[in-house]
Amino acid sequence: MTTTLALRLDRTALLRGALAGSAWGLALSAGFFGIALWQCGLPCPDDIAFTTLVSVATGLVTIGPLAIFAKRPAE
Repeated sequence: MTTTLALRLDRTALLRGALAGSAWGLALSAGFFGIALWQCGLPCPDDIAFTTLVSVATGLVTIGPLAIFAKRPAE
C-alpha cells in the first residue's frame, strides 16, 4: 500500500491558513497587551504596533501552514 501526499493549494486552503495565522497572532498580541496593561499601566502605542506586527507575521508563518495542511475529511 502506497500513500501519496496530494498537495492541493486552492484559494480556500490559502484563505484558511491566512485567517488562522492572523487570528492566532491577534489573540497572542491581545494577551501581551493585557499583560503589559496589568503590569505597567498603559503600554506605549509603538510597543502595541510592533508586538501585533510580529505576532501576526509569526502566526502566518507557523500556524498558517498547519491550518493549510490539516487533515481534511475525505470528500
